[in-house]
Amino acid sequence: MASSSSEVPPNLLLNPRANVLKSSSAPLSTVPSTNSTSAASSSAAAPPEKLSPEEEQTRLAAALADKATGNTHFTSTPPDYETAISYYRSALEVCPPNLTEHTTILHANIAAGFIKLQRWKEAEEAATQSLTVSGEDDGILRAKEAKRRVKEQKDRKDQEKRLEEGKSVVKDTSDGRIEEIDDDDDAESAVEWGKNWKARLRRAKAREMQNTWQSLAGALEDYKILSTNSSRYQLIPSIDRKTIQQALVRIPPVLEEKKQQEVAEMMGKLKGLGDTILKPFGLSTNNFQMVKDDKSGGYSLNFNQNK
Repeated sequence: MASSSSEVPPNLLLNPRANVLKSSSAPLSTVPSTNSTSAASSSAAAPPEKLSPEEEQTRLAAALADKATGNTHFTSTPPDYETAISYYRSALEVCPPNLTEHTTILHANIAAGFIKLQRWKEAEEAATQSLTVSGEDDGILRAKEAKRRVKEQKDRKDQEKRLEEGKSVVKDTSDGRIEEIDDDDDAESAVEWGKNWKARLRRAKAREMQNTWQSLAGALEDYKILSTNSSRYQLIPSIDRKTIQQALVRIPPVLEEKKQQEVAEMMGKLKGLGDTILKPFGLSTNNFQMVKDDKSGGYSLNFNQNK
């Protein structure tokens, strides 16, 4: 029987991508955009265009409207997370990229939608985007943290050396003036982990649910950052703080078990490959044995012809 226009799902009338999302397992990046004017620009590698204040406000208003519609679908009864995500995507396409306060939230909202759909990898990717946009890219933060620690160690050693020499903590400048040494409190050394705590918490959950050695290690790292490095930890709602503390207890034994399992699987595959290579010579990996030296902690490889 032919379908009539009255049978078109309401969500499809509101957003053409909703039907595609529900009928396909394809990632959202392959779903056609509701914003034809911005779809092409989002795929191009060209730098973002310079907008006038009026254009910026117009695009922001459109983005906020799409975000509001997405929120409506997210919280509706029953909720429609696929359509909510598609509207958040549309909002990202029109939102000026320099307005990171808004784009950070949109990426985090997308992560929340994927978590509800139990699409863990996509949830992790969206949360990572939110963290990157908000300036909490893990690589940058680790580099800053490492730089800060190196400086602290150097300052501590310099101070200990001066104390041993019986000198005061002063430095001699080129013009002969003596000045007290001040702590370096510039912006480069100020490292704030966990500022975008919602996105980090969502990524931690998405990583944990993927249940691999690598993803569990990443989840544990995120939970530790939230509990120990975040200057805003006390601002996190108590129910989420409880979730973080429970995860810090729950994950380590599971992580160790998963690590041993995946290492065993990897060694089994390597052993199979080694046996294949050695078979033409009448040998197998059983002819070789790794022996640990208790004194040095190193290993030696012993050959046994009779194995």
